[in-house]
Amino acid sequence: MVLAPFLAELVSGSTPPFAWILPPVLLTFCAIYGVSALLVREASVRLGGSPATVLLLGAAFGILNEGVAARSLFDPSWPALGALALYGRFGGVNWIWAEWIVPFHAVWSISFPVFLFRQLWPGSRSVRLLSDRWCIGLAAVPVAAAVVASTVIGSYRITAVDWAAMAAAMGVLIVLAWKLGPLASRWRPLGSFRPSPRFAAVVGALFFVGGQNGTWLTPSVSRSAVGGFVLVALLYLGVGLFASSLAADGPDDAPRFAFVLGGIGYYVALSPLSEFAFGRAGLLPIDVAVLALLILLYRKRTARRPEGAVAAAVGSA
Repeated sequence: MVLAPFLAELVSGSTPPFAWILPPVLLTFCAIYGVSALLVREASVRLGGSPATVLLLGAAFGILNEGVAARSLFDPSWPALGALALYGRFGGVNWIWAEWIVPFHAVWSISFPVFLFRQLWPGSRSVRLLSDRWCIGLAAVPVAAAVVASTVIGSYRITAVDWAAMAAAMGVLIVLAWKLGPLASRWRPLGSFRPSPRFAAVVGALFFVGGQNGTWLTPSVSRSAVGGFVLVALLYLGVGLFASSLAADGPDDAPRFAFVLGGIGYYVALSPLSEFAFGRAGLLPIDVAVLALLILLYRKRTARRPEGAVAAAVGSA
């Protein structure tokens, strides 16, 4: 409930640390990010725990968060758009921005917290935390919170067609997660390739470098917004093929954990800029502490026990 908004809004530098002392901010973030991550995690457990399921449901959350709550998928004056305010805008939708920010939330705001929860409490990996009744009851919470947030912070008017399109897109993603998520997680286009943790960490960082920085360079690379859209899609294709080699669960979660650390490390590296240039006072020590604690957790989860200890454990079992 707290880890998802903490990672999504604080560690990334999106929301200043001082804002977290305001109860409405914390409660809103927990209602939108926290409940959504919890429900995605519960759905994943019920459907076999597949990473593809988490990503597809995370994309549905990205539409809810950016389309409903912030309306940034439609608002051409959204502050974060910059060069993308007009580039790639068609039919009242900021398509290039949507192409980056929706998958960003799927990976950063949902998949990373769900994965880290499993590392913090590995014994709960396949345990249902909520009953089916609670899951159904809580499903309305992030939707209601997003609608309320939209009325408070959203000045751009979106049409009934926009509302219907978002509902349809989220519905399709939910069905795909249910029907195809487990199958997609067994797809191995790279065969038996298994990257080293160091390589996985570099790719994790480069994914956010390419998305967070490269997406805004597409207008200078391709005059046509279609070309820019294809360039960003190629980034996802490359990282997706690589990530397919991390999808299999097993005793060694080191590469997948390293991919997560690489992504978080990128935002930690940006935290001095966020703190001193954009007024995010207190962000640097928070981000450094978070990364240090996660590295310690990584070392604990990936430490290899001596052969004698393994033999003794097997013998006692």
